[in-house]
Amino acid sequence: MKIIKGLIVIILLSVLVVSCKETKKEEQPEAMEATETVEETPQEKTETKSEEAAESKEMEGFSYAVNYPKDTELAGEVDASIKSLLENHPELEADFANAYGFVIFPKITKAGLGIGGAGGKGLVLENGHVIGLSKLMQATLGFQAGGQQYTQAIFFANKAALDNFTNGKFKFSSEASAVALESGVSTNIVYQDDVATIIDSEKGAMFEASLGTQKFKYDGEM
Repeated sequence: MKIIKGLIVIILLSVLVVSCKETKKEEQPEAMEATETVEETPQEKTETKSEEAAESKEMEGFSYAVNYPKDTELAGEVDASIKSLLENHPELEADFANAYGFVIFPKITKAGLGIGGAGGKGLVLENGHVIGLSKLMQATLGFQAGGQQYTQAIFFANKAALDNFTNGKFKFSSEASAVALESGVSTNIVYQDDVATIIDSEKGAMFEASLGTQKFKYDGEM
């Protein structure tokens, strides 16, 4: 009888020991899961920092906000022109950021002797997105020995001004003038009828002809 009781006690103790071990095993994964939830792995921390760096990079310069659809004609030239303008004239960043839209003609070529002409193509942007292509044509008068090239940007203060350009009704008034950018000189652009224009020319030449002679053709299907 004593032997039977001893065996029963041993069996009960064994069951208790096994039960305690299983309980500890079940509690350990939960503790590990809690730790994993609170702490990020080194890889996750690196990815988080990369994402934060990308976001800050996007906010550092306006050019990062421009959306060029794949294979957009003139995308490289326009982007290079914007970056060049901002590098040489940082004060223009606020004008690019605050304008409702703008058109950039990265290279307008003027040539002729006596009666000549100028022309070039550019991209039209609305809120940082390319919406179409524009062609500029201009009749010029006066002495123009040799060719001249320059970059021109037209800013639109609101949707109405941009729509006026894209619907083919836009035309500069005879009194309209462009701000000629000068290296090392701060520039303040002035809107006339919700439109402002800047010209960037290496030689600083351009302007025997009024903006009033410029004509534009807009194409929204690129």
